[in-house]
Order: sequence, then structure tokens, then C-alpha cells
Amino acid sequence: MLNTHRARITLASAAFVLAGALALPASAQSSATQPELTLSQIESRLSGQGFRVVEIERDDGLYEVKAFNDQNRCVELHLDRRSGAIIRSETDDDCRDDDRRGGRGR
Repeated sequence: MLNTHRARITLASAAFVLAGALALPASAQSSATQPELTLSQIESRLSGQGFRVVEIERDDGLYEVKAFNDQNRCVELHLDRRSGAIIRSETDDDCRDDDRRGGRGR
């Protein structure tokens, strides 16, 4: 009887470990195969966060975005192409004055 109980515990533990091992590659694979966001999706997401997008470029595996923040300051944002997450944000002085009036370049 004790051996049967140990066998069940061993079997349950093995199943738990196997389930965890199978789930890890699946989640890693899904983020690697996730499609790249489009320029309009990036612009829409940033607009929803209070940014006014001036320019979007692809650069070094990221999207590089020039935009005005909610305080009307020019910023340069570096975003992950698949998730849209802002990787880096820094102030910039390269937004043209005509962009403040609503002009937009890409």
C-alpha cells in the first residue's frame, strides 16, 4: 500500500514537471512568432497614451518614433516592434516647428 502511494506521488510529480516543461517553450514560441505591429497600430497605441506622433521609422529591430508628449515636448521613443512596449524614451530637439501645427512626416 505504501509503495502504491509513493508511485502515485512520483507519477503526479513527474506529470507536474512535464507540464511545466511543455508550457515554457510554447510561451516563448508565441512571443517569437507574434506578428510585427503596423505603423498605424503603433500610432494608435501612442495616441491613446497622449502622444502626437510626428514620424515613425524602423531602426535596429525597433520602431523609432518622434512625437510630442502630453506636455507638448518633443521626445524620441524606441518601441518593440511586436509588443509596442516603449523600450527607451528621451527628449529630442528634432521635431520641426511645422510639426507642432499638425504636419506629419513618415
